[in-house]
Amino acid sequence: MAATMLSAVLHAMSILILLFSVMTGLSTGVDGMQINKTNTKPQNNMNKNVARRNDGVISTSTNPAISSRRDVFRAAASVAIFGVNSNNIANAADLKQQVDGNNIINPDQMYNQRFPTLFDPIYGSGNRRTIKRQLGPNIWSLEQNLQLGPLQTPLRCVVIQLDEGNGLWVHAPLAPTPEFFDLVESCGSGVVKHVVVPSYALEHKVFVKDALERWTDAQLWTSPGQFSFPIRSVSSEFVFGKSVDGVLSTSDDDQASNNMKMDIPWTSEIQYETLAAGTFSIGGTPTTFYETAFFHKKSKSLIVTDAVARIDQTVPELNDPDLLLLVSKRSTSDPLPDDTPEARLVGWEKTALLVSYFFPEHEEPDPSKFGVVTWTEGWHNNFKALSGRVLVPPVVRTLLYAQDPKRVREWVERVSKRWEFEQIVPAHFDAPIKATPAEFSQAFAFLDDDGADAFPAADLARGLKPIADLALGRKQKIR
Repeated sequence: MAATMLSAVLHAMSILILLFSVMTGLSTGVDGMQINKTNTKPQNNMNKNVARRNDGVISTSTNPAISSRRDVFRAAASVAIFGVNSNNIANAADLKQQVDGNNIINPDQMYNQRFPTLFDPIYGSGNRRTIKRQLGPNIWSLEQNLQLGPLQTPLRCVVIQLDEGNGLWVHAPLAPTPEFFDLVESCGSGVVKHVVVPSYALEHKVFVKDALERWTDAQLWTSPGQFSFPIRSVSSEFVFGKSVDGVLSTSDDDQASNNMKMDIPWTSEIQYETLAAGTFSIGGTPTTFYETAFFHKKSKSLIVTDAVARIDQTVPELNDPDLLLLVSKRSTSDPLPDDTPEARLVGWEKTALLVSYFFPEHEEPDPSKFGVVTWTEGWHNNFKALSGRVLVPPVVRTLLYAQDPKRVREWVERVSKRWEFEQIVPAHFDAPIKATPAEFSQAFAFLDDDGADAFPAADLARGLKPIADLALGRKQKIR
């Protein structure tokens, strides 16, 4: 019981911090840390020259105090996911050491995280691989992993080449590695003229300042409701590196019909609709959460951030096999299994359940072994029910969309009736998703019928529902 209670508290703390401690804008000394990495100095669009050491490699060792603090954070994240088993924490730390301890790492995949987060590497020196995919005419996705403890899931940036020499439009920049910048600049003309922040969520805006230091001539467009916490008065210049050129309120259709003065030069090619998802008290201040969806006409693509997703039924390309094997274990006291495709897939399926529900139904404290967590039969069926389809992710549905379903429904109707898209490109999990407006709308059927497409009550009961109850200030019906 003690282990369960501690793990529950850590779960709640982790998720609440992830949701609410968006870019603080507070100086923590991170900006002053010097790490050995490739030069990512400011560039004026087409200057792609990056300095390299002659041997092409770097050392990842940094200030020992910094490294040890980061290891503590990583261990804490592992505790929040796996319980209080110290053996498991040691396994996670050992695996992390194998991945980036003193081993040689591709310098093109290194970056410095200037703002503290709960995501790996917490702050300071980190490394992420980036892959690029073409999704249609003049549209590409760039993907990295988002990591919390040993859990890795895909995170996506969308790049669009605008017509008539109008440059590149970049949606939610990723970690500022030389590889990421080079891949963006390999799209179309290579000249970035617009950077878009589509949401308040930290993982989608924490690297915007780095992007704008690289693409100094780019304009900055944001969804409404950008805020800092715990200090509210932090300037956009400090958070993003420049002032915001325009806020994407309501819809470009409203902008045109109301003869609004803000000139958004790309709306003839990319239209937008903004959702005000819900209003919560954060630090005593009412705060509305927004997400802006976009429609790229040429590729017939709907671009969203968190509104919908599809969890892949196969292992994503970027996931670390060692971490998948760690998560795959039936019990946290078990040794690592052999590295097989089947074991990796088990690790991915359990990762998806943990990320989606925090405390999934079949992850149980072992009554015979204090501090040990064991997966019981039935978890695979719950994964199958969750994956391979268009859905509103459990955390978004249970927390963000539960407060004002009428407003969400109106946004869904605007999106599905206005745009004839053929694919959806979300920022998380799988993409592109071949889907019609009708299929997009069907994913929100729960707004009209509590029982429609309901998630397993036991999957929600120990993680999402208590957090939703706390955030909404009332008892929230499980949907």
